[in-house]
Amino acid sequence: MSDIFGAFFWESRIRKLVFLRLGVKMRARNCLLTLVLTFLGLWFLPGCAGVRPYPEKVVMPEPEEELEPREKPGLAREPLGRFQLTFYYLVDEADGRFAGLPKEVPVMDVFGRTITVVSREFKRKADIEGSARLSDGRVINFAGRAAGGIRYRLVEGARWGLGVGNTEFISKVEPYKLIPYRTAAVDPKKIPLGSVLFIPRAQGIRLPNGTEHDGYFLAHDVGGAIKGKRIDLFVGTEEDIRNTFTENGLTNKSFVEVFLVKGTEAEKVRSRYLAQYTLTPKRIYQMIWKDMEMAMRNVAAVESDPDKRIMFFSELAKGTPYVIFCLGEGPEGIYDKDPLVDVARVDCMTFCEQTLAMAISKGYGEFFNSLQRIRYCDGIVGMKTRNHYTIGDWLPNNSWLLEDATELIGGQFCRPMTKTIDRAKDLMAMGCPDVRDVVPPKTMTVKYIPKEYLLQVEENLRGGEIVSLIHKGKGIFSSHMALIAKDRQGETIFRHASRSAGEVVDEPYREYVEKLQNWENNAGMIFMRVRRDFPLVLGR
Repeated sequence: MSDIFGAFFWESRIRKLVFLRLGVKMRARNCLLTLVLTFLGLWFLPGCAGVRPYPEKVVMPEPEEELEPREKPGLAREPLGRFQLTFYYLVDEADGRFAGLPKEVPVMDVFGRTITVVSREFKRKADIEGSARLSDGRVINFAGRAAGGIRYRLVEGARWGLGVGNTEFISKVEPYKLIPYRTAAVDPKKIPLGSVLFIPRAQGIRLPNGTEHDGYFLAHDVGGAIKGKRIDLFVGTEEDIRNTFTENGLTNKSFVEVFLVKGTEAEKVRSRYLAQYTLTPKRIYQMIWKDMEMAMRNVAAVESDPDKRIMFFSELAKGTPYVIFCLGEGPEGIYDKDPLVDVARVDCMTFCEQTLAMAISKGYGEFFNSLQRIRYCDGIVGMKTRNHYTIGDWLPNNSWLLEDATELIGGQFCRPMTKTIDRAKDLMAMGCPDVRDVVPPKTMTVKYIPKEYLLQVEENLRGGEIVSLIHKGKGIFSSHMALIAKDRQGETIFRHASRSAGEVVDEPYREYVEKLQNWENNAGMIFMRVRRDFPLVLGR
């Protein structure tokens, strides 16, 4: 009996595996039929211990050549249709085909300066592909056109070059690092930049590192010839005609189905490759003067909007350590020998001053001079000529650059405030006994937006404003300074050198305003903007 029950046990599983595999629908309707099938099972598969769960040979239909792998159920993928497939790559000067060729063609940056001199053939290939690696290991990337030729920029921290954003220094589109076998150049009119794509035909292809491709690609680049339903895949240093994809059936100029990946699936793919495609720019506090020079030149070449420049440089300043009273008259100063420039540390006022000076300058020399003019009346460095008072000195003495935008932003919510500023008294308290020729105590009235109305005027903030927090006490108007920025979702940001945080940080504007409601000594805010008639133009 044990053999019969054992056979019955195995028969039931064999019948599932064999007959269901063959697509035969059978149903045992009585015990006699079951016993017959049991003995048949024992006849064909003798010895329970040796029973195999599958028949020796099952004939399965051969898949058609063009059959795409099935999508997993529940995945959010929008079919985009069939796209023509092409490939692009990083041109490597160390490639043997360029060996021995005469180096006679200059590679120039956007300012007309020579980066290096290369062979004519190497330059031709680099112009086509858009990125290249020089024989000394440096990477250059397409940066625009000037004087009838293609200009390049040196790239740091991206061994394969950059995709979209490499010429957009202020753009809301980040410069993505290229990833071999993962980055795709697309037409933004057909596929949104930053999208995750799925190409079923690429799934399962074995890559040079031994892993299998999962079919996902990142739409992180564009190309002059990539128009309409065409997609260009980056293949590292392999060539466009012969590479890992072409050797596995994805031939150049063939057509493939492309899907737009959405939802959590897309976010998982982005998270998986985030570290590989994210370019981390050098922060201002990490820069030397040459870095600052290049940053200002790059921005000045492509962006003429002062508000965007302010937001760009203040973004790069995030994380700068907070140190109060960090700038002074320089080593030759009489009363304050702190440096005239120090981007490695800031307080709330010097953060705004240095950011503003970078935003209006095309190079380090111009930045230095602009900074002194912003900090000191008529640019004359000295304790007595410094613009100590944000509203009493700093704003009126910088009327060549700034305007009070408070009434424009606050409208009917604005209120007057009157105070008397005693400069001589405060200078003596700061250790400057010589107060001759100092302006006598002066009473002035200004308009400010009370803190209870700050949320109601948020929609009038465009980003790039300089903010002064207005104090209720006597003798001063301003107790803190900050900048207004807009994030990628259009949300308003309060960006400032924070004493409590110990560095330059971002805080949501609405949250910061809500905190102000509980600060007894705070009355509200005054807003300043760069004058629209300030002669800020594109240049180098």
